[in-house]
Amino acid sequence: MKTILIVLVAALPLAARWKAGVSRIDITPTEPVWMAGYGNRTKPSEGVRQKIWVKALALEDNSGARAVLVTSDLLGFNKEMSEAVSRRAREKYKLERDKIAINSSHTHSAPVTGMVLRPAYPITPEHEPAIQRYTEKLLNQTVDAIGAALADLQPATLSFGQSNAGFAANRRRVSLRHLPGPVDHDVPVMVVRGGDNKARAIVFGYACHATALSDYQINGDWPGFAQAVIEKANPGAAALFVAGAGADANPLPRRTVELAEHYGMVAAEAVAQAMKAKMVPVAGPLKTAFQTVDLAFAQIPTREELERRVATADPPAKRHAKFLLDRMTPDGKLWDRYPYPVQVWQFGSALKMIILGGELVVDYSLRLKAQYGWGNTWIAGYSNDVFAYIPSVRVLKEGGYEGGGAMIPYGQPGPFHPAVEETIIEMVERLVKRTAGQ
Repeated sequence: MKTILIVLVAALPLAARWKAGVSRIDITPTEPVWMAGYGNRTKPSEGVRQKIWVKALALEDNSGARAVLVTSDLLGFNKEMSEAVSRRAREKYKLERDKIAINSSHTHSAPVTGMVLRPAYPITPEHEPAIQRYTEKLLNQTVDAIGAALADLQPATLSFGQSNAGFAANRRRVSLRHLPGPVDHDVPVMVVRGGDNKARAIVFGYACHATALSDYQINGDWPGFAQAVIEKANPGAAALFVAGAGADANPLPRRTVELAEHYGMVAAEAVAQAMKAKMVPVAGPLKTAFQTVDLAFAQIPTREELERRVATADPPAKRHAKFLLDRMTPDGKLWDRYPYPVQVWQFGSALKMIILGGELVVDYSLRLKAQYGWGNTWIAGYSNDVFAYIPSVRVLKEGGYEGGGAMIPYGQPGPFHPAVEETIIEMVERLVKRTAGQ
């Protein structure tokens, strides 16, 4: 009997040797709160168009290695927020930092969280308490979502496929038509099925800003509508959206609810097409790595420069200068580099997820997929720390908002040094090699 059992276990397909757990928690604000993403808003939210969520997918391979993917209908988590969640998850669930990936859809219709993009907003002191209450509750809910997903671990199979959606447009060409307009229209999809072969989680990605809407109603923008359509079509499953390298892409045209819903349906249909096609079984082992690498800034303003801006600049630049002055050391110094988070998850040889911080321009996705495989490489941006735009060398040289102007609303000292792209690519290579062993 023992010999028969051993033979049966050995005969199980590797793709079936997973456990998966899923959770979702409603993070819709219960009071008016300042909304993230646009600097021209002048008041807090005025209602809810659609609930927003934090969701978690816990995975455990055949060796017992665990990792949890967290997705959220938010503009982003910054370093302090992600570190708080990771610290609590390590204490409560014994999960090390490389085992937790935190991605945000970057919807511009969710609450401001922590200090993310703070110099962009004309927030006054009376609005701070609501932001602080929301942020602290959010951190607790995120930790709870991780725990609930781990508690839900059940036998599962994983499969991967890709489709396409065409509504992302390179937004830099809107006003600068002479520039190239690269986009990434891939829709990567991972389906997690339970023992009954029904989908329990559907993870999908796309490289495009969630900026179809810009009013005062809380909602998940087109990714929120896409998730709702996917979940309706797959009863009992949770849809988790992973934002890609869409820093320089917008859904165009935009600015109506009908368009946001339409783009959500297009993305959901792309997911449906991927699921109807032949998907690749995803086997273990699950190998994970996380490391930061310093990105240097090209130049740092002096105290005199910042004081001059406070006295003479327009409101956004004035807020930026004051933000930096408040953080300057007594001897007049600011940070000259930033610890950039790089994370890699490899699922055997079937799939590798390269999970990067900040608002990542599309060049990184196209370069990394060409380097590691168009068919089995998934690039995520907006992960673990949304602290700045991350330009390629091309975008940095071209300049513009993504090339340096966005450092003002993000409260960074200045544009990145031209070494930014190679620094990131080299760290990705190190982590891919580290996680490549079977």
